[in-house]
Amino acid sequence: MFEQPPDIPADNVDALIFGPVLGAPPPGDWNKSQLIDHVKTAMAVELGTIPIYFCALYSIIRDGDGWGSKARAHILSVAEQEMLHLGLAGNMLVALGEKPKLYNKSFMPTYPASILYDKIPMRLAPADKENLECFLKIEAPFQAPPKPPVQPTHGLLMMVEMLNEYKSIGEFYKGLETGILELSAKEPDLFSGGRENQLTGDEFFDSAMTVIVDKASALEALNTIVDQGEGGIGVPESHYTVFVELYHQRKKWACVNYVDEPHTADYKGVNEIAYRLSRAVDASYCYLLQTFQRCWGGEVAGAAQRTQLLRNIHRLMISVLSPLAHALVKQPVPGGRTGKSRFAAPCFEFYGRASHPGVPFRTAGELFRALKGEVEAARRAAERAGDTDAAGEIERIEYCLNGFVGWM
Repeated sequence: MFEQPPDIPADNVDALIFGPVLGAPPPGDWNKSQLIDHVKTAMAVELGTIPIYFCALYSIIRDGDGWGSKARAHILSVAEQEMLHLGLAGNMLVALGEKPKLYNKSFMPTYPASILYDKIPMRLAPADKENLECFLKIEAPFQAPPKPPVQPTHGLLMMVEMLNEYKSIGEFYKGLETGILELSAKEPDLFSGGRENQLTGDEFFDSAMTVIVDKASALEALNTIVDQGEGGIGVPESHYTVFVELYHQRKKWACVNYVDEPHTADYKGVNEIAYRLSRAVDASYCYLLQTFQRCWGGEVAGAAQRTQLLRNIHRLMISVLSPLAHALVKQPVPGGRTGKSRFAAPCFEFYGRASHPGVPFRTAGELFRALKGEVEAARRAAERAGDTDAAGEIERIEYCLNGFVGWM
């Protein structure tokens, strides 16, 4: 599933190429390696939706007690549950004896793209009619297609049919469930790895976070992912139900008019504040992923350091990443197809070393110092431009970063 690209140093084990699974093995032929690949793919599916939901959230203009604020709260709850699902899949991978690699250029999604199997567009765009329609398609309840009549098959044609290629996310998760059931029957100790490195309910999401130790806990985690996401027809509080309501109320809030297909590099030379803020968003997002990765990988020395790292995650989301994104979307970006100014959107792109941009920073301390440097550069750009409001917002973020234990 992973290959070594030619332009990446051979000693960098994090810079490996990820490829999602395309289909299920024939019944009875599941092995542990295939199950691991399915769980990695589940992590990629969940990670892919987080930036598009947050980007939509940041586009909605606050309006006190109006529908704009309600829509922001609803989308935030969905994005947070996607993070829970990512955490559950990560716990499952750890229980299988693997170490998740989130901070990896080939693993992190790029946009625009389409979600696996369903081919539904995924864009960094406002919470408008078109984007909400995409969200509804992503979270739509899975309904198994009718089975076609059995036809005689021979040779290679039979082998192709036995691959059981997935046509939807729902089918993929059904396949993952089959793999768990089949392999657990063969290997009672299938989920015996890394319990001490898994995220717990005391650390995240209370009772919704499952520590995976056996078949029952693995299926519980999988059911949480499926039920909270697509749910079933009429399941209250599922993501699909939330987006149905938002779609019907979509005319009751206003959105920032984002640039089309945002990329951090496109802001350079156009709006220096936007460029520096976007790089800071990218760096903070990557630092968030790296922190999860370190916890799952057992890269912390003792309970106290782990607790501090997990506190960093909460503070990073609330006091760094979100304020950076909100400052960014206020920055105008001239031009575009209409010739009129639009506004910058967060890009959630991979942020790597200057010497090898596609390679992760070797240590958390290096990445953290780079993040602080980007935030400082954004403040200086705002000061040079005379944008006192942006400079003040960024200065408050700098103050918060000074309280992080980023070098651990």
